[in-house]
Amino acid sequence: MYAVITPTQSLWPQHYLSLARSVAASNTKCIRLSLGTLYRDLLDDVVELRSSGEHLPSLFAGQLGADASLHLDVEPSWWFKLIWWMLCCNLRSGSVELRPNSKHKHANTPATDNSQLVLTPPPPYPRLLDDPPDVASAPPSTLFYSVLYENAPSISLDCVPYHALESAIRRLQGSLTTGSHLTIGFTTRAGPHAHSLRHPDAVISALPFFPRAYMKRRKWSFGGEADGARTTTPLFLTLPHALALFTSGPTPLTVELVRNVSQEYAMFLRRSVHDLEDDREIRDAFVREWGVAGWREERVCTAWEAALINAGLLAGWAIVVRK
Repeated sequence: MYAVITPTQSLWPQHYLSLARSVAASNTKCIRLSLGTLYRDLLDDVVELRSSGEHLPSLFAGQLGADASLHLDVEPSWWFKLIWWMLCCNLRSGSVELRPNSKHKHANTPATDNSQLVLTPPPPYPRLLDDPPDVASAPPSTLFYSVLYENAPSISLDCVPYHALESAIRRLQGSLTTGSHLTIGFTTRAGPHAHSLRHPDAVISALPFFPRAYMKRRKWSFGGEADGARTTTPLFLTLPHALALFTSGPTPLTVELVRNVSQEYAMFLRRSVHDLEDDREIRDAFVREWGVAGWREERVCTAWEAALINAGLLAGWAIVVRK
């Protein structure tokens, strides 16, 4: 455990010392650390991982540790949090619409001219001299926009409530112009327990999608229309289901490319963590807008999501469709 986690102060917190003593006394080969303890201490800057990029994926895959393996215990409170979050997402409006986003102002011809559709915020994190903080310095709800065809219109399905996904796609299909192309990014669960909500992997995989605590303190919206919070869709959506939705309905689309972009997506997430930690301008801009606690939470959650992808518990997908 000491090779993976390190205290931010000179002394170890008492609960970690007690855990180490109990493991040593019992001569067990498995160290069980509660998810709540680790996550809270990471957010509160009590401890930090020596190498999140190396150790978190191994922890999630159950392969961390040499003499004794380290495993996460998911407490009942996390299951209640997951159920509550699912309920809140189901209560959100079912009239969500998707507006394709282009990363650059002089991108290819937009797929739709409907200016009333919701626009999700693009990355990367802004620097101090970038756009005004009320728009640009809000953290991205998705990081797919830099994965494929960064000059082309693109959308993410992660911000659409699962119960509203089909209706949102039907409206999107009707809004596209003939001959236009669109890149669609979304996240799905992966691994042997991808279809189970009873396995602890469900909670561990859902954690980076939970609403950020620092954003709850200040309602944020892009263009004053809708927040960029991610939803439970990554927990339920599958690639076959997404393809079926886009190729059906009154105005079906043609799928021209399907690509697993997990590796590129994880690299982009890790690069975002690096920017938050080591780029002074990006770090200062984020802290100025969201506070130090918000900066720590965003850094931990982004690293957590990247590790889930590297551990094979999440997958990133991009599909290109044409009308």
